[in-house]
Amino acid sequence: MKFEKKQVFYLVLAFVLCYAILANWENGTAIVETVYKTSLPFLYGAAGAYIVNIVMSSYEKVYLYVFKDLPIMLKAKRGICLLLAYFTFFILIIWIISIVIPDLIASISTLTKFDTTTIKEMINSLEHNKLLARTVKYIGGDAKLTATITSYSQQLLKQFIGVLTNILTSVTAVASAIINLFISFVFSLYVLANKESLCHQGNTLVDTYTGKYAQHIHYVVALLHHRFHGFFVSQTLEAVILGSLTATGMFLLQLPFAGTIGILVAFTALIPVIGASIGMVIGFILIMTQSMSQAIVFLIFLMILQQIEGNFIYPRVVGGSIGLPAMWVLMAITIGASLRGIVGMIISVPLAATFYQMIKDNIHKKQNFKKK
Repeated sequence: MKFEKKQVFYLVLAFVLCYAILANWENGTAIVETVYKTSLPFLYGAAGAYIVNIVMSSYEKVYLYVFKDLPIMLKAKRGICLLLAYFTFFILIIWIISIVIPDLIASISTLTKFDTTTIKEMINSLEHNKLLARTVKYIGGDAKLTATITSYSQQLLKQFIGVLTNILTSVTAVASAIINLFISFVFSLYVLANKESLCHQGNTLVDTYTGKYAQHIHYVVALLHHRFHGFFVSQTLEAVILGSLTATGMFLLQLPFAGTIGILVAFTALIPVIGASIGMVIGFILIMTQSMSQAIVFLIFLMILQQIEGNFIYPRVVGGSIGLPAMWVLMAITIGASLRGIVGMIISVPLAATFYQMIKDNIHKKQNFKKK
């Protein structure tokens, strides 16, 4: 077998490239990591712009309807709707902070004055139940159980206070976070102000450089947009409904921290399937600092509310916006949580739904091709 000069050249070039990559692997990975970390504020800004654009687009539709006969006002549409969208988020954040922070401070203050006699009284009252009495006796009696609960409570409190202390004392980290937040905010403004131009440029690049694959790329991008947009809109609406019902029910039952827990339940409900359960656990712990009996009432109330919401509200509000069976949703959330925490749990669902839809479309296409 004879090698042509071109084949020898490609073989030598491949060998040189592999050697160069291997020899400079550490420097290369350091450069890639630096570029990635530097790009994070811009990625966050683009993600924030995508979410803000959902509200901004709604404002633009209303604005066009109101000022459709006033050409002068139409020129200011983009700037006014952009300001209104960000002002909406700003007011929402301030409102949430004004409700949540005072209740969190009150609950932390209660935890610092934790009295173990309350736990003893509760355990003594439960020991009248024969089954519970046997369980308590099996694990070492009420004294050991009280000591264990107290120990875990103190450990959790120390860890929580330690995290707060690290955040407050780390001036460098706070300053860096503020700078990154400012860069993300400014970049999101640029993205939203020029969104049509950026979309056109992106489509031009894809059509110019990807050739026959351009149609497939446009299909994937359109599917991603459809799933993410549907997920954020429907899941947010469902979370607001669940949070409002939680707060209203707690007010009627005269349970403490109604506003705060309603907001926490709404926020955690953005995570499909398991989000509301996370909010329920947090709410139970907060109310437990005030009254164990009220915490149990809250637990029963929210479990009933979740059943009503899951069977009647969720299917009608969210519907097919996710388009992913519950089994795969749970798997996507687990993988997303292990990779990127809460953010991973949220974005993993629409990503998995996109991948699921692509497989369905491909199977449908191949089956139709076989029939022909």
